Amino acid sequence: MKIETKYKIEEAASDDPKRYAINGVHVANVDGSAKAVATNGRILAMVPVEIEEGDKVDVNVKREAFTAARKVGKALKNPAALIELNGRATVKEPGGDRSFDYIEDRFPNFLQVLPKAAEKMVKITLDIKLLTKLWKALGGEAMKTDGITLTIGCDKDGADIYRPVEVKTLGGVGYGIIMQMRTE
Repeated sequence: MKIETKYKIEEAASDDPKRYAINGVHVANVDGSAKAVATNGRILAMVPVEIEEGDKVDVNVKREAFTAARKVGKALKNPAALIELNGRATVKEPGGDRSFDYIEDRFPNFLQVLPKAAEKMVKITLDIKLLTKLWKALGGEAMKTDGITLTIGCDKDGADIYRPVEVKTLGGVGYGIIMQMRTE
């Protein structure tokens, strides 16, 4: 299996030992193409992978295999990392092969949480650096809070894309807005 080294899919996997089934990355076919899928129960990430001849799908791979493969790929200045999926997850390292057992628990049915097409959609693109600056300005870093609340005003017909987005830190009293993007 090939996965681009830019992806850190294992970051979305759970590190809770009680949730063993989601402690790794699931490799599956989704709508006719291969994907690596990880979840911690609150977020889900899915990225494209390329299945090589002899690789198995519908397997749960330990997160360490993806970390090791990415390190090898980057060390070799290769934009893709390789993991063989043939009974175990095997990473070809310069000093020899490194193998990882599969996670034997059943990965949850992630397809049931994928959003269905809606009649009306509002697409929001946020600049993460800008959002981080606003989080810090509102005291999120000092309060050691891990989140923010975004509020988008809606009329009865749906979201109004011309309104600013309201931002508050979790448990904080600071208030900010993300102003409407100007396109000219």
